[in-house]
Amino acid sequence: MKYFGRWLAFIAAVILTLLVPIMPPGMAGLALIIGSVLILIRTGHTALPIALCTFGILNLIGILPAFVLCAAILIVATRELIFSYSGGRPAEYALSMIAGLLVAALTMEYTGGGTWLAIVVGVTVAILLHSILRNNPYALTGELVGVAMAMLLIVDLEYQADLPLVATAVFISFGFAYFAYRLKTADIPGLFSAALVGILLIVFAGISWFLVMLSFFIIGAAATRYQMDYKKSLHVEQESGGVRGYVNVFANGLVSVVAAVLFGVTQHPGFIAIYLGSVATAAADTVAGEVGVCSGKPYLITTLKPVPQGTNGGVSYTGEIAGLFAAVFVSACAVLLGIADLPIFLASVLGGLIGANLDSLIGEVLENKKIIGNAGTNFLATLGGGAIAAFLWVGLRPFF
Repeated sequence: MKYFGRWLAFIAAVILTLLVPIMPPGMAGLALIIGSVLILIRTGHTALPIALCTFGILNLIGILPAFVLCAAILIVATRELIFSYSGGRPAEYALSMIAGLLVAALTMEYTGGGTWLAIVVGVTVAILLHSILRNNPYALTGELVGVAMAMLLIVDLEYQADLPLVATAVFISFGFAYFAYRLKTADIPGLFSAALVGILLIVFAGISWFLVMLSFFIIGAAATRYQMDYKKSLHVEQESGGVRGYVNVFANGLVSVVAAVLFGVTQHPGFIAIYLGSVATAAADTVAGEVGVCSGKPYLITTLKPVPQGTNGGVSYTGEIAGLFAAVFVSACAVLLGIADLPIFLASVLGGLIGANLDSLIGEVLENKKIIGNAGTNFLATLGGGAIAAFLWVGLRPFF
């Protein structure tokens, strides 16, 4: 009886998938609405039936394609089934990934819709959300909604990516993410979030863009471990010994991923400047903070008065030089990889350095007052650094 409910959900998902192609348009949504009402009456739980009912309505009015509807339910049901037996050991994450890809691929073949990229993104998001929400009573609902919305976004972009490209992106991204996990620089949610970022970068913009992002992770990890014992003595070391989680990955990488996706869709070079400016900002901020904290008393960016080491908003001469080096390093990698020309290089370096100082300013003005957290500070700084780099690039182009 322990696994009866999960098996029932899995079987119901399979039956729904089998019925969708032979149903008139919208009937799958209607069936899901009716099933959601029955689940609500039978169990008394509201969250999951409301989510399923919403999907049914979206399918009924033509917003949610049958492929996304069925694939999302099957992916989540399969993941839930595997974890109910495994207990969530690390190896089972890989098993869930493989099983999810298989059932989603079969769903794509059977329903005649969808893309390989949507499948990979859906399965990765499912396991990522499970690793984040597994102790939350609404975890299953959040996972189902997240998977469906992520897959719908990819399908609606109508971006053409063939299977070899997607498979290459998966192999490279998960390979490096797993390497980071084994080196204890990322936890399980960090592994899957980093892999998701890598997949999107490679598919939409190319392997070179992924390597630029990788240069940031490498220099950031090195800076984090710089004089770690001294940082521990000051109690200013990174939490969890520098292990990156999903919050850190998305706070520093969301702007760059959006820029890469938009570049892939539009091919506008302005998104290269935004991408490099945001990555250079993340690199400059990380390195400036990790190196600068070991260089003596910093000064508050708003008043230039000395403050204790590790204070949000504190800057130092050594930190500024280290941040500049990091911005140059990331931008130079982009030039060597053929992504950036001289105007974009200069815009990226300046945007990264200004963005790192913007991070300090936001940290003092907003974070220290508990208006936003560190993740919000990082996101706004990378957004600002990317925007500044784009404006500088527009201004520099006439001179080259």
